[in-house]
Amino acid sequence: MALSKNRITYLLEAYSSRKATQEEEQELFAWLAKGEDQPIKRHVEELISHYSPNELVPSVDWEHLYQKILEEKNARDIQPASRQIAWIRWAAAAAVLLLFGAGYYFFTLYKVPKKVAVIQQPKKNDIAPPNTVNAVLTLNNGQKIILDSTGNGILAMQGAVNVIKMADGQIAYQGTSNDKEYNILSNPRGSKVISLVLADSSRVWLNAASSLKYPTAFTGNERRVEVTGEAYFEVTHNEAMPFVVSNEKTTVQVLGTRFNVNAYDDESSVNVTLLQGSVSLTTINKKQPTLIKPGEQARVDEVGGVQLSDKVDLEEVMAWKNGLFSYKSADIGAIMRQISRWYNVDVVFEKPVNERFYAEVPRNTSVSVLLKMLEATKAVHFKIGEKTISVMP
Repeated sequence: MALSKNRITYLLEAYSSRKATQEEEQELFAWLAKGEDQPIKRHVEELISHYSPNELVPSVDWEHLYQKILEEKNARDIQPASRQIAWIRWAAAAAVLLLFGAGYYFFTLYKVPKKVAVIQQPKKNDIAPPNTVNAVLTLNNGQKIILDSTGNGILAMQGAVNVIKMADGQIAYQGTSNDKEYNILSNPRGSKVISLVLADSSRVWLNAASSLKYPTAFTGNERRVEVTGEAYFEVTHNEAMPFVVSNEKTTVQVLGTRFNVNAYDDESSVNVTLLQGSVSLTTINKKQPTLIKPGEQARVDEVGGVQLSDKVDLEEVMAWKNGLFSYKSADIGAIMRQISRWYNVDVVFEKPVNERFYAEVPRNTSVSVLLKMLEATKAVHFKIGEKTISVMP
């Protein structure tokens, strides 16, 4: 008989608080053994959502659960190969509970692990996630304003336009002007995501190691901004004045839409991903514009070639804005570049690592916890220094 949603929630809560009876534990483990990743993820996320940001989620009985994992593994070793799929599901589900005790969403292993690692809270040789916005606003006259050291309210007056820092830390522009004055918002490595409201009410979110150059007021026949790194745009519709996002390799033109631009210098391509509306992409080789539809991603290589794909995971693309690290068959190079930007560390590869990784955790996680998740595959190991992470197989 299938378990109801309320029953599953009860069993997860009972187990995490060490109140489950032996029969309830068996019922929970039986459900986990049959479970699929998405239902498990949803139930755990719903449970965690009931806790406030400063409230500790009840811890799990690590030793008991770990022994359950080992017992199941030993049973699998003497069972026919046809039971391996059930073991894979069970190991993934058990890892969910391991991380549930620490307040993380989920971590799945899509292959049979040699050993499932017990994740513990970091103590030493660790790097904390950024807890402030270290962004710098450069005004048209060259004056620099370090945003985390300023209070809320008016930061500067540029002609008839006021630059305002809102109560939530967001930067906004109020007023109109016919003068062409430009500001640059730079968000360095090791800084939280910052958001910006432009003069036309369009919104922009900047990832770490990113910058945006833009006018304090839009005039003429277009709204043009320049981006480096990664930014997500929600553009206010104005048919008479298209919105243009440019960088060294591409120009994206829109009327009103939602899209993400990943244009880091250390990535092999510029990726433009459309969530809503439509955009026209032009590259440095000046070929015909490429029209991108919702749910599609255009990858632009170093010589301006465009590869269009509709097989893009939008949740993975937008994970950075939603406060997550999300990896679905990601290579270690891409993962470590994200880690380098977010935690403001340098990464050294002692030897190549040929493996794909699957994980999803909040970005406010200490780096040691994230790395232990990747180490659970036994395909990679890390050494954390003061400002350096070494990667080895």
